[in-house]
Amino acid sequence: MTTRPGASVPGKPRVRTFMLLRTATPADSSKIADLHADSWRRHYRGAYSDTFLDGDVAADRRTVWSARLAAPTGSVTIVAEQGDHLTGFVHLVIDHDPVWGSLVDNLHVAHDQHRNGIGTGLLTRAAGAAGGPIHLWVLRQNTAAQRFYRAVGGQAGETALVAPPGGDPARLHGSPEKLRMSWPDPASLVAVTATKANDRTGSTITPRMALQQLGTASTFARRTPEGSS
Repeated sequence: MTTRPGASVPGKPRVRTFMLLRTATPADSSKIADLHADSWRRHYRGAYSDTFLDGDVAADRRTVWSARLAAPTGSVTIVAEQGDHLTGFVHLVIDHDPVWGSLVDNLHVAHDQHRNGIGTGLLTRAAGAAGGPIHLWVLRQNTAAQRFYRAVGGQAGETALVAPPGGDPARLHGSPEKLRMSWPDPASLVAVTATKANDRTGSTITPRMALQQLGTASTFARRTPEGSS
C-alpha cells in the first residue's frame, strides 16, 4: 500500500509534513508547465478544445513558462514544494488593473494534493506579494474552484468570454465564460489563514499581522487530514 506524504497509516501516528513556498526560478519552468498542462486537461475540458488539450498543450505551456521565468517583469511566480515534488504554483501580475489591482493569472495545485491547504497558502502568499487588491478569473463551469474562492473571502463579480490560449480561437470549445473573483482588501483573504492558525495554536494573530509576516515566513508544517484528496 502506498500513501501520499502526510497521509495517515493505520496503527501509525500521522506524519508531520512541511511545505515550502518560494519564488520560482527558470529551472522550475518544465515542472510548472507539466503541472499546468495536467490541470488544464482535468479541469478545462469543455472550455478548451479536446484537440488542444490532447495535443500540444504541454509544449505550449513549456514555451510560455520558459519565457515567463526568463524575464519576470512586473510579475512573480511562487511554487509550493514538498521535498523534491512541485505541488502547486501561483502566478501574479502586479498592479494589472487600476481598479481591481494585481491579477492572479494562474493558480494550480497537483491533483493528488487538493484539500491539503496548498491553494490557500499560495493565494495568501500572492496577496502578501501584491500588497493591495487582487482578482482572478475562473471558468463558469469550474464550480469547485468557485466554492474555494468564496470560502477564502472572494467576491463574485461580472462574467466575460474566455480568451483563447495563445490567441488561437481553434483552441476553444464553443464560447466559454469566466467569472471574476476579487479581494478588494487582501486582509480579508489572510483572515482565513489567521483564523485557522488561531484555532490550531490558541494564538491571537490578526489578519494584518499575518499579512505582515508573509514576507518572511516561507515554510510551514501541516498535518494531512485522514481522507483528504
